[in-house]
Amino acid sequence: MWFIRNLHFDRAGYCFGSTLGQNIFDNAGCTGKDIKLDAEAQAGVDHIKEMEGYHGCKVDTAAERIDMPNDYMFRKLEDLPAPSETGSACMGWRGPEIAVLAGHRMDAPVVGTVRPGMDIMWDYESFGPAGWEIVSVYEGSDWVGLGWVEGPIDPGHCTQLAG
Repeated sequence: MWFIRNLHFDRAGYCFGSTLGQNIFDNAGCTGKDIKLDAEAQAGVDHIKEMEGYHGCKVDTAAERIDMPNDYMFRKLEDLPAPSETGSACMGWRGPEIAVLAGHRMDAPVVGTVRPGMDIMWDYESFGPAGWEIVSVYEGSDWVGLGWVEGPIDPGHCTQLAG
């Protein structure tokens, strides 16, 4: 949650003062500490802050690093999601290939593909336009993709549904 929340601020030009913030986001191109988020980013940040408070999340910002093995998936996204309190899944996709996009628009760069046999999870919240879903894509137990699809995904193409 800390990483996604602060990625919003990094993209808006925030200059990080903490050791962790500087190491993760490097302050390249930062413009200051008084930044303004757009409405979608602010809604996502507000949601994340609420979840962090509810779960008592604390990150040691004096640390040198944080374990984020899949941060590259979030960095590729134009439009960031927020973690969800609940999730659901389509296991064993049997439908056609689906392009997974960096943003919630049809001309966004393709960052992945859902192929038959893969699993699709809805484990993030979207604060973007209606008709778009943010999905995580799994091949077996490996998380292989994260991005936006124009939805809704037809559950009739799932071998099983969960959640």
